[in-house]
Amino acid sequence: MREMKDSGIEWIGKIPKGWSVCRVKNFYYTHKDIVGEKSDVYDRLALTLNGVVKRSKDDSVGLQPEAFNGYQILRSNELVFKLIDLANISTSRVGLSPYKGIVSPAYIILSPKTDFCQKFAEYYFLSMWQREVFNHLGDDGVRSSLNASDLLNTPFIYPPITEQKKIVDYLNDKCTEIEAVLEKSRASIDEYKKLKQSVITQAVTKGIRGDRPMKDSGSIWFGNIPVDWDMKKIKYLFHIKKDIAGQEGYTVLSITQKGIMPKDLSKNEGQLAESYSHYQLVNPGDYAMNHMDLLTGWVDISKYTGVTSPDYRVFVLDDLESNNRSFYLYLMQMCYSNRIFYGLGQGVSGMGRWRLQADKFLNFSIVVPSKDEQQEIADYLDAKCAEIDNLISKKEQYISEIENYKKSLIYEYVTGKKECPAMVQNEDVSNAYPYFPAPVHASSARFAQAVLMSKILEESSKGMGRVKLEKTLFTIENHIGFNFDTEYLREAAGPLDASIYECEKIITRRNKWFSMKTSSYGVSYAPTNDVDKYKKYYAKYFSEYNSEIERIIDVFRNYTTEQAEIIATLFAAWNDAIIDKKQFTDDDIVDDVLNNWHESKRRFPRQVWLRAMNEIRKNHIIPKGYGKHTVMKEMQ
Repeated sequence: MREMKDSGIEWIGKIPKGWSVCRVKNFYYTHKDIVGEKSDVYDRLALTLNGVVKRSKDDSVGLQPEAFNGYQILRSNELVFKLIDLANISTSRVGLSPYKGIVSPAYIILSPKTDFCQKFAEYYFLSMWQREVFNHLGDDGVRSSLNASDLLNTPFIYPPITEQKKIVDYLNDKCTEIEAVLEKSRASIDEYKKLKQSVITQAVTKGIRGDRPMKDSGSIWFGNIPVDWDMKKIKYLFHIKKDIAGQEGYTVLSITQKGIMPKDLSKNEGQLAESYSHYQLVNPGDYAMNHMDLLTGWVDISKYTGVTSPDYRVFVLDDLESNNRSFYLYLMQMCYSNRIFYGLGQGVSGMGRWRLQADKFLNFSIVVPSKDEQQEIADYLDAKCAEIDNLISKKEQYISEIENYKKSLIYEYVTGKKECPAMVQNEDVSNAYPYFPAPVHASSARFAQAVLMSKILEESSKGMGRVKLEKTLFTIENHIGFNFDTEYLREAAGPLDASIYECEKIITRRNKWFSMKTSSYGVSYAPTNDVDKYKKYYAKYFSEYNSEIERIIDVFRNYTTEQAEIIATLFAAWNDAIIDKKQFTDDDIVDDVLNNWHESKRRFPRQVWLRAMNEIRKNHIIPKGYGKHTVMKEMQ
């Protein structure tokens, strides 16, 4: 481990002894070259969360200048910063431009004075942004903006140029891999959302009762519907209400695509009214919709008593004896998702003002099943949507974990907390057992495997479930190199071969060395009065390897089932990499587990897996490439 020293920078802490601490101005200068009348010659550039990108000069999104003459020239391989509105932690702050073009005069541009790896600097400043360091620069704490002088006087660390390049190469590779995983996960979320939309559309327009006679609804939006359904105009089912609060003190409600939510006025987000007394009342059970923007707006049923904008639409289902609120909510939301309401709207869509007028809304005809069928459909969709939402939530959590890992990775390497690993081939596996891999001197490999399993069970005096038993057996088999003619699959709980079930029969039914009990907690084993009978076979097959077998059993004895799963899974992935004759790092092994195993592996944070790699080394159970490559199963 290399020697470290205090950097004197609070958010960084210790850095390698050979690294320097300075100010940004020691290596960079700022410039502001206003383009003037030559703006037409240059591409317009923008700093985004995805870096510096080209942007059309005709783009209507956001605040737009009347002309671009006041913009400044940004050259390729220069750093550009947006250090305004620092309270907004979600916006981009820094990027390395791959292009020459023009950017907002509010941006700050840095050009290098001397030999410096610009990509390393970008990673360094990215880490500052990710850790919200920019927000707290200066004596007065959080500031609304930083100027060029503030930036130039910011502390900066300087590794040797060779190490800068090494860090950049490593982070480029790892971040590319991470982004590929993130892109795949985001695409998966999009597919889940499409599935949810499809399920809702099918249920609220065709029902869930299977094949049945259909009829033409008379509507281009609904097509054929069940023959016993009706079509009614919304005005015969609902009425619009507009009760003005007339006073302050009510909870202010926002209509978002995540539902109707109380608005936290203390955050000063969005447009705030001088007074909410003119807002309209909303009660629990009322429908409220943002009909002002049919692209990003939404409709939901309120769970709260409060007020919402007088520009929004609040309406009520009239006959609750004959109708189901939830069914019509799904129907209304489908009309947003499938752009049905959008097709009825009017206004200026490019300005976000595509509105659904009241008369168009009230005179729009929708499907009306019976009350019983409305309830059936609502219950069905509650269950299906909850299932899909749960899958989306897990994917979003996984994305969040990966993004946090990426941030941590960048921070650890640009501050020297971690040293870029050397790419290694198979590690040194010389040990006191030159006779590995071991032969099995038995007429039946499965019987010998069952004998070894008996040894594991007896030595693990506390009792052992099937999963932990399987992982212990797998690790011993492939660490020492016993050939039991197995082919392990990449299953949810780690490497699994069906031979374990045959072994169970041998030791519990055929020879009755152990009893086996299955319960809601899983499978457990207990020795019988005949347990000692397996020992003569064990002495015959495994006596040469007994000390190593007992050592590994002793290691696994103290693991929980989940810990055993983690160790065995990593061992398998590591062993596979050796079999494949790959160069790899610990991160590569962990990536293989997280991306090419089973989705359940992602329930453990990356750091847990990385610590377990060290646990394997500490306990001297490093793989050697024995046995067969595990068989990859499609991600569940």
